Amino acid sequence: MTRTEYYWTLKDMTDDLKYLMRLTSRSFRNLLFPNSEDKDYVRNKWLLFAEDPLRFIWSCSEDKLEIISEYIQECKRE
Repeated sequence: MTRTEYYWTLKDMTDDLKYLMRLTSRSFRNLLFPNSEDKDYVRNKWLLFAEDPLRFIWSCSEDKLEIISEYIQECKRE
C-alpha cells in the first residue's frame, strides 16, 4: 500500500466513525446493550464512549464491533 492509500484508508475510517456521534445514551444502550440489566455497567460504557470513543472501540468485543460496523453501514445508506 502506498502512503496515499494509507491516508485514504485512515480518512475513510475516521469519516465512518463520525456516524457514532449520532448516538445518544439511550440509542447507545439500545444498540449495544439492549438486554443488559446492569445499569452501572452500561452507564460506565456510555461514559467511556462519550469521553473517548476510540478507547471505547478498542475495549469492544468482536460482537460489539460487528454491531457498530452494521450501525455505521445503515447510517451511510440513509
